Amino acid sequence: FGCGSAMGIAKVEGSAWVFQVSLTFGLAITVLASTIVHYSGGHINCAVTFGLLVAGQIGGMEAICIVLSQLAGSVTGAGILSCVYPTDKDLTGALGSNAVSEEFSKVGALLAEFLGTFLLMYTVLETAVNPATEASRVMACLVIGFSVFLAHSVLIPIDGCSINPTRSFGPALVAKLRHGADTFSDMWVFWVGPLLGAASAAGVYRLMAQ
Repeated sequence: FGCGSAMGIAKVEGSAWVFQVSLTFGLAITVLASTIVHYSGGHINCAVTFGLLVAGQIGGMEAICIVLSQLAGSVTGAGILSCVYPTDKDLTGALGSNAVSEEFSKVGALLAEFLGTFLLMYTVLETAVNPATEASRVMACLVIGFSVFLAHSVLIPIDGCSINPTRSFGPALVAKLRHGADTFSDMWVFWVGPLLGAASAAGVYRLMAQ
């Protein structure tokens, strides 16, 4: 849904497209997490899964199963978008794949991905995991969605905003297979930054919880 929103409006002059796409990603996370949280924890994002593993909230086998499901979902979603959108109607040019903008450095994008994912992961831990916030747990999915919105509102002009390696992988793979797009040259940024950001947030959370 987030990539689809971007495909239909990205870089349209005179539109508030960054706001629309950021809001779509934030609302999508809120809706999806609220819907499936009681089944799987509603991670959706492998960086979040990794952060929960580092924080000691899930086991290794559970994390592997969830990440494989996330990858499958990402590829499937991108495949559906490729069937819906003709190539000439995709305003992102590659199914909403992430890439570092020419105006920004890869190091800068890496730092942005680190910080955006740190914000998301720390929000997840403090609102959905910390026993001290159990009374307001019903609001957790909404607050987490807001953190995703905030990250996207800053990172979209930089690199399209990933903060979720599995979200980046699916569109990149399908766009590559569909028309040979160069979608993997920056892929390391969208794995290293989010995974480090999530692990760091988990470390801070464990320190604060002691």
